[in-house]
Amino acid sequence: RSTGAGEIWLSVVFIFNLSSVESNYCCTTPDFGNDNSAPELAGCRQVCRAFVPYGSIQACSMNRTCTNAMRDYDEAYSLANRRLSGSYVCTVDQRVCYPGITCGGGTCAEPPNSVGVSCELALRSAVCAYHFPRCVTDYVVLSYEVCLDTCNAVMTFCNMSLDEVTAVPNCVARNFGCTSARAARLSRPPILASLAAAAAAAAA
Repeated sequence: RSTGAGEIWLSVVFIFNLSSVESNYCCTTPDFGNDNSAPELAGCRQVCRAFVPYGSIQACSMNRTCTNAMRDYDEAYSLANRRLSGSYVCTVDQRVCYPGITCGGGTCAEPPNSVGVSCELALRSAVCAYHFPRCVTDYVVLSYEVCLDTCNAVMTFCNMSLDEVTAVPNCVARNFGCTSARAARLSRPPILASLAAAAAAAAA
């Protein structure tokens, strides 16, 4: 039986749509689970979940990816602590600074210092960007490289570089065509939103 043009077109459309679905099977926002569904990912969940609100093909290999990410994060945290123990740190924004140089109106605290919030967030952002590269489809990864701003933050607040603890030096001198993991902005709970609106109305 001969096949009409309409049937051929429908077949092509079906195959194209099927391939599109398959091409995004892994390129999804990673699911870090919870304490009940994925207790083995507890550390990785705490470190990376807020920083990876985008699609990454690593979503299909969470156990291996998280094992590697936590290895590098623990090593980076330890190295940062050692470096900061001998560094001056600004009392205002926790940047590494030098004696005699003002830092945003604060002072340079003498060593020993340790990992603060700014350094911890910088490490989490950089390590998670490295291990969870952003993807377009299962076959197209935006970039395995980590953006300049993300890498610079590690140096600024931790006095070390991401490349010192990762297997491959993936920091690049640009902020486009690369992966930059940033914490997802959490929406305000409804009750807080209601209270804020009531306070604003009362003040008006």
